[in-house]
Amino acid sequence: MEKHLRTSLVVLWLHFCWVSGKNQVEQHPPSQIIQEGENCTFQCNYTVSPFSHLKWYKQGTGRSPAFLIIMTDNDSKNPSGRYTVTLDATSKHSSLHVTAAQLSDSAVYICVVSALCSPGTCSQYPNLHLQVVEDA
Repeated sequence: MEKHLRTSLVVLWLHFCWVSGKNQVEQHPPSQIIQEGENCTFQCNYTVSPFSHLKWYKQGTGRSPAFLIIMTDNDSKNPSGRYTVTLDATSKHSSLHVTAAQLSDSAVYICVVSALCSPGTCSQYPNLHLQVVEDA
């Protein structure tokens, strides 16, 4: 299971981090501890340009990342159950708000930003290679 998780994370990283330049995604706070039933908010700031879309994922302990919500520059707010995501494409900021947190919400939350690429606007890093070996 751990090999699958590591492979999933690497594939996710490779899929969304191929755009060269000074594109960055910063998330905060790095961690929160809250009581069951309380609300919490995570922030995501990015410099990715030209912007295509932003996705939030939830990764529970020992699990692969699970997709939560996607936002495009036409979206400003997207509620999905107890999760609400806001996006301000002008200031390049997104928030993920969790309402009435449950024990099952304990996880790592990941903000992934993708660039809109066309010839001349983006270039790829050299090919990246992944080799997965069995644990000894």
